[in-house]
Amino acid sequence: MSDKERLDKFLEEGEVIRWSGTPQPYRLFDETHKTSTIISLSWALVWGILLMGGYYALTASQGHGMGKGVTAICVIISLIFAWGPITDKNNVKKLLYAITDKRGIVVSSGSETACALRIADIDDLRVEKSKGGNCHVRLGSSVFKASAGKLPGLAFRGEFDMENNEKIYKGLVFYNITPDDEKAICNLLKP
Repeated sequence: MSDKERLDKFLEEGEVIRWSGTPQPYRLFDETHKTSTIISLSWALVWGILLMGGYYALTASQGHGMGKGVTAICVIISLIFAWGPITDKNNVKKLLYAITDKRGIVVSSGSETACALRIADIDDLRVEKSKGGNCHVRLGSSVFKASAGKLPGLAFRGEFDMENNEKIYKGLVFYNITPDDEKAICNLLKP
């Protein structure tokens, strides 16, 4: 399915695409992502040590050996924490971004819904340059407080509130886009 076909199924009647783009590929240990990847891996190690240490202390105090099943669960929990940056990277590379005459839209590959924020509801816009030369565009002040390490996750989830079992988006992130795409977005959204 082409990018246009992916976007078209989420457009409202009469809505016109003014810009669309995709995130640029990145590596987990490049200049921009190295610190957040190391922090995530460190947390995975800390949780693994805490879980295994706690379990060992509990079983040793009762005179029992460590069970293989519980040990495996402790290791699996640690691996889940370690896998987070990889999952985020894989989700980001499948995104498609668009600015229409009415909304900012983020579409995930294979998704039945899109994250969409009305242009009239974008209270502010922030551009951040990454060390790799690309940019991250934050649409809506609700995503300003997120740390740089959380941006990949926000790129495919967005910031939203739930109202009547419906997601109402307050902020979006167009993650790791080219400087030319950043200029196009700013020209379309800044008065």
